[in-house]
Amino acid sequence: MMNFKTFFKDKKNLAITILSVLLIASFSSQGNQSQELSQAEDKIEQLSQDVKQAKSDLKDSRDELADFKEKNADYIEVGKKEVQKTKEIENSAETAVKNLEKDQTQANLDLATSKVDAVTDADKKEKFQKRIATVKTAIETKKEKELEDKAETAVKNLENNQSRDNIDDAKNKVNAVNNSTKKEAFNNRINAVVSAIEAKEAEAAKQAQQQQNQAAAQPGDTTTVYITRTGSHYHLNPNCRGLNRSKSTTPVSLSEAQALGLTLCGFE
Repeated sequence: MMNFKTFFKDKKNLAITILSVLLIASFSSQGNQSQELSQAEDKIEQLSQDVKQAKSDLKDSRDELADFKEKNADYIEVGKKEVQKTKEIENSAETAVKNLEKDQTQANLDLATSKVDAVTDADKKEKFQKRIATVKTAIETKKEKELEDKAETAVKNLENNQSRDNIDDAKNKVNAVNNSTKKEAFNNRINAVVSAIEAKEAEAAKQAQQQQNQAAAQPGDTTTVYITRTGSHYHLNPNCRGLNRSKSTTPVSLSEAQALGLTLCGFE
């Protein structure tokens, strides 16, 4: 038969045991929560300190920046002026190069070259110089064509008016030509005219000498001349080259020589 007193007594002990366990668990849970809360508060405190430090660092940085700007205001202003000056130089170069491209003259070429030389940016300067080089080539080609045209005009004038007065002008114009092939062709034409002029001058000199000799023989029939036995000419000078092959000469009067049908030697 069950002993109820013992049973209830054991149940009471069991309840006490369970309650004790629950209380212990509760206290243990509260202890963990308290520890986590404490750790969270520590983290919040640390974050607060970090924020304060960050604000302090930001303030220090702003103060340093303000001091830097104040101390370096002059340098900053100089830097701005240098940038502005550089920009103005580049704009001036651009204007000069554009003007050169529109009006391709030597004066504009010199001005554009001077403006570009002042540019400090290597890449921009190179681009400017390439544009200038293109125009310079065109100017030089045009200038060379003008020199060749002037040379052609001068040489033609020499050919049409073969006088020594025109030789120097033709030579000077041809010397200014840079194309060696064309210069040689011009000089060949000049030399041909010079040869023709020299031939004419030689012929004129010969005729003048003959006229002079004939004039010298005109004063009287008693003028002594020299003839050979088989010759067809008379000679005013006994040493005339025309007598070199003659073994002997005979002095006669001019009238006698002319009466024999003799004419004045061509060497005199």
